[in-house]
Amino acid sequence: MSASLWDIAVLLAKWLSYLAMLAIPGAVFVAWLCRQLSGDRPDVDRRVLSHLLLPATVLGILATSAFFLFQVGAINQRGAGGMFDPVIAQILAQSSLGDGLRWRLAGFFLALLAAGQWYIAKSVSTATARSGILSASVTVALAAGAVLCISLSFAVLGHVSQLTLVSRLMLVLHITAICLWTGSFVPLYLLSRPEVSGRPEADRQSLQRLMVLFGQSAWVVLCALFLSGLWLTWQLIDSPGALVTTAYGQLLTLKLLLVAGVLGLSAKHKFMLVPQLMLTGALRLRRSIAGQIGLTILILLVTAVFTTLTGPAS
Repeated sequence: MSASLWDIAVLLAKWLSYLAMLAIPGAVFVAWLCRQLSGDRPDVDRRVLSHLLLPATVLGILATSAFFLFQVGAINQRGAGGMFDPVIAQILAQSSLGDGLRWRLAGFFLALLAAGQWYIAKSVSTATARSGILSASVTVALAAGAVLCISLSFAVLGHVSQLTLVSRLMLVLHITAICLWTGSFVPLYLLSRPEVSGRPEADRQSLQRLMVLFGQSAWVVLCALFLSGLWLTWQLIDSPGALVTTAYGQLLTLKLLLVAGVLGLSAKHKFMLVPQLMLTGALRLRRSIAGQIGLTILILLVTAVFTTLTGPAS
C-alpha cells in the first residue's frame, strides 16, 4: 500500500471533511437535548454555535472543495496548476464523484443556513424567534436536511456505490448514527466546562441530567450503528479471515478496535462517572470525553486511509 503526494492530499482533505460532518449533527443534537432539560437556553445555544457549528460548516465546504481539486490534480499529474484543468474537472463533475460531492456540499450549505438562522433567532426577541422562518422547527429541518445530504453523499461515492440499494441505505443509516453519536462528544466536552454555570453545584446537576438524557437517547443510535455496521461488514468482507489477511481488513479491524475503545469509555460514563458526578465533579468526565474525541479522530483517520489507499478487493 503506497501513497503519492496527491494521495496524501486527498486523504487529508477527506479526513477534514469527515471531522466537519460529525460536528454539525452533534452540535444540533446536544443543543436540542439541553433545551429538553431547561427550556430555551440562548447562552448554551450560542456557545455550541460559535465554538463548533459555524467553523465546522466552513471547514466542510473548504475541505470538500479541496478534495475535488486534489482529485483533478491527481489525474492530471502536472503539478499544483493541474488542479484547475477545466476538462478533467468537467469529466469528474459528471461522474459519481461529482454527484457525491454535490450532495456533500449541499449538506454543508444547508448546515450553514441552519447556523445563520439559529444565530439570528437567538439575537431577536423570543416571541419573534418562535414564529415563521426563525422558529426552532426550521432549524431542525435544515439540520436534518444537511445530515441527510451528507449521508447520501457516501452512498454514491467509492466502492460502496457498487453495492445493492439496501446496502447503500444501510450506509446512510450508519453515517447518520455515527454523526449523531460521535459528533456529540465535542459539544458535550465544551458544555462540561465550569464556566457553563455560575454555581459549581448547579453546573454539576445540569451536566449530570444532560449526560443521563444523552445516554438514554444514544441507545437507539448505537443499535442503528451496530446493525448497519454489521450488515456493511458482511457485504464488504468476503470471509472473516479477510479481516487479518488483507490490508483493507486489517485497517477495518483497527477501526473496530478503536470503536470498542469509545464504547468502553461510554460504558464508563454511564455506570461510573455520571452517577458519581455530584461527588467527584466534572473533571474526570471531561477528561474521559476528551479520550473519546481522540479515539474518534483516529477512527476518522483510519477510515480515510482505507477508503483512499485500499478497498475490499485488496
